[in-house]
Amino acid sequence: MNLASNRLLLLLDDIFEDWFGVELPRPVVAMRGFKQEDGCQWCGETNRLFEPCPCGGRRIRWTRVFRLGSYAPPLSTSIMQGKYAVWPEMLSFLGKQLGDRVKGCVPPNTVIVPMPMPIIRRYIRRIDHAYVIAKHASKQCGIPIRRALWRRESTPQAAKTASMRKSLPSSVMRIRFCPRIKGKNVLLIDDVLTTGKSLEVAANQLKRAGVLSIQVAVLAVTEMPQKGKKL
Repeated sequence: MNLASNRLLLLLDDIFEDWFGVELPRPVVAMRGFKQEDGCQWCGETNRLFEPCPCGGRRIRWTRVFRLGSYAPPLSTSIMQGKYAVWPEMLSFLGKQLGDRVKGCVPPNTVIVPMPMPIIRRYIRRIDHAYVIAKHASKQCGIPIRRALWRRESTPQAAKTASMRKSLPSSVMRIRFCPRIKGKNVLLIDDVLTTGKSLEVAANQLKRAGVLSIQVAVLAVTEMPQKGKKL
């Protein structure tokens, strides 16, 4: 959706709100005021002026991170609404934005692989948010999608502290039968990158399956505290 279309929708929403006193739950309205901001191409965090990137001493399992912005309102609020309030239109809107972001920026022979969600959790939440984001990103950028990963039931990463997230076992994810990714470049898609442990486990499994390279695309990146500061 281009800027002119967004402005027209915002104008119509303002008119509707003035006349009827009701604000329409439109994704473009919820994301009002948001401006895309790139971060470090290795870890995804916001580049800090005159300060080294915190990923300098880390071993990164992928070659690049694409993002829409840092995990802050209105982006963070919109992601939460899409995931937990089951708002597929919002996830579709954000997925298209992510598709526009990666279009023309990935190597040839690339496939999109969404981060997997356990079956029971998907049933409880009534939505597979990473797949919805990846599906619409795929349509927007023209990169084919492969559901190559499977995940067993485990404690959600969102329910853990930053230190607990780093202990995620590698056995939590597996490659699906006939994934069709060997010899491909992979664009791994998720909603939020925090410690990166889930993406790291997924990347390791994909490398064992014979992919050539891995890049990561997320809606938002959580800014980790600088050394000596607490979350």
